[in-house]
Amino acid sequence: MINSHQISILNSLRAFAAFSVCIFHFICTTKGFITNSYIIDFFSIGKNGVQLFFVISGFIIPWSMYNANYKINYLPKFLLKRLLRLEPPYIISIVIAIIIISLRKIILKNNDLDFELQQVVLHLGYLIPFFEDFKWINQVYWTLAIEFQYYLLIALLFIPITSKNKFIRFFTFIILLLNGLFTNSEFLPYWLPVFLLGILVFLNKINKINKYEYYILTFITFIFLYFYHSYGVIIYSFLGVIGIMFLSDKSFKIGDLFGEISYSIYLTHTIIGATVINILSHNVTNEFYKLIILLLGLLITFLVSKLMYNFIEKPSKLFSSKIKYAN
Repeated sequence: MINSHQISILNSLRAFAAFSVCIFHFICTTKGFITNSYIIDFFSIGKNGVQLFFVISGFIIPWSMYNANYKINYLPKFLLKRLLRLEPPYIISIVIAIIIISLRKIILKNNDLDFELQQVVLHLGYLIPFFEDFKWINQVYWTLAIEFQYYLLIALLFIPITSKNKFIRFFTFIILLLNGLFTNSEFLPYWLPVFLLGILVFLNKINKINKYEYYILTFITFIFLYFYHSYGVIIYSFLGVIGIMFLSDKSFKIGDLFGEISYSIYLTHTIIGATVINILSHNVTNEFYKLIILLLGLLITFLVSKLMYNFIEKPSKLFSSKIKYAN
């Protein structure tokens, strides 16, 4: 059995996913910044970096559970560990978002963004999708709700997913795949086929399924994605599968550097970087200056993310790791 620290490629995959989403938001969603339709079309695929994160979670969550000899009675501790790992940076990013929205409203007289107390409270339980009258304060938070729903599901289904009985495993596979027919993308079922690709790699890595079973089930899942999802989803999902399956021991310094802070990058880039770009881009038409503004937005995002990681995320990871499933 391979230890989880040997999946070296994961940091590089996380870095690529975060960078893709970051560039997408900076170039394609900043109003009036980039107007060339060819550039916007080219970088719009970057939004599917989210699905690369989903494949990674599909793999690494059951992988870590397996290495920890997870049992169903560990479910409360499992959820506690996940919350302690992810909630502090998330909550801090909400606070930062509220501050920036308030400052933009006061200083720049920008009323496009606003928030209500009830809306903020709903963020703490990832409950925004259940209330049509409220939206996420930060547009990337919707994926955190999907991830949390996945944690709940995998905690309940880990036993049948890893069952020695092939019929039970296949039945679970079919149920997860068919959930993809659900049409609301704000909830987990719609994205389960993407997570399933990571789960299948996990099952192959622990020799729970042989290579023929793995390739057949993976092929079926990609066929499903072909009919119900975009090419961007397929491409980024494929990159995740190839990376984890065949390049698991590869390590790249730049990937490790940015992969380590990828969660903080993801949380802050639309709050910090996009705000910097939005403010500086007004009345700028020179393409060179636009490139400088883009690079500045990236640099500030990375610096803030590094600070977030060092002072919030890293301590959260260490605290979470101290909680053991069993003595």
